[in-house]
Amino acid sequence: MGHIETQKSHLHVETSNTSFQQSVNKICLRERSLTDALSWAHYQNENDHVYYINEKQHTLSLYMTGGYQTHRTDIRSGFGAPGKFCLMPKDSESHWQLGQTQQFMHLYFNDDYLKQLALKVFDIDPRMLQLPELTFTTDMATEALFRHCMATSNWHSKDDHLAMEQITNTILVSMIQNMGITKLIAPIKGGLSPKITSLVCDYMQANFHRQIYLNELAQLAQLSEYHFCRMFKQSLAQTPQAYLLSIRIEQVKLRLHNKLESITDIALQCGFSNQSHMGRYFKKLVGVSPRQYRNVISN
Repeated sequence: MGHIETQKSHLHVETSNTSFQQSVNKICLRERSLTDALSWAHYQNENDHVYYINEKQHTLSLYMTGGYQTHRTDIRSGFGAPGKFCLMPKDSESHWQLGQTQQFMHLYFNDDYLKQLALKVFDIDPRMLQLPELTFTTDMATEALFRHCMATSNWHSKDDHLAMEQITNTILVSMIQNMGITKLIAPIKGGLSPKITSLVCDYMQANFHRQIYLNELAQLAQLSEYHFCRMFKQSLAQTPQAYLLSIRIEQVKLRLHNKLESITDIALQCGFSNQSHMGRYFKKLVGVSPRQYRNVISN
């Protein structure tokens, strides 16, 4: 009988040397990985021909300075300029001719993370979310968040980690609202019905503190374990295992506000086998350890 355990993720966070291929003059001024799903990089480049592909995550890029002579060579495009955005979905490819010195910031984000955020904030069905490729578009609200919140943050300080993650989420929400990425291309197929989704999620919320077996959830949905897992992922943009882990981590966050509770006790109360087990997954999803998180929220 299968049970839901938190499995080690093999997600690779995008790095500069896999994003830009054939780049000669690119300089990475700073970079910061927030979680496995979110990372940032700030680049400078000039007079270069660049082939860009990101096989791991989506990329939202903003020209901070320059870019007036920069254009794409694989399609007809205008020219860049400060305040221009490019949205490059995962696996999209593009060729660029860069002009005089320019700086730009890249936000890398995971597809499932974006879909879960859209579901949580806007109640958007994950199957409706499809990122278009955008070249040299503008959005003043999202640009302001880049310039006045993210660009001015201290990327090297762990103390700013939670604030930077919150800003990043706000940027993604602004992107969803303002860049027209929720157009339904085809009728929605597959997935769990809203009634079954609610039933299963409520059950997991009520029983997060103990081991939950896939067979239990599949029986609630009246499906085989295989079909249940596949349809759950379609509806919620994450596996049942990942959904349970996210519930547990949120419960850990709530309990960390109580300084009288030990981290070991919190781990056991939230369904983890021990403190180390909890700490490993907390750091993975939140970006800091439970102890660091407690210190930040206590200040």
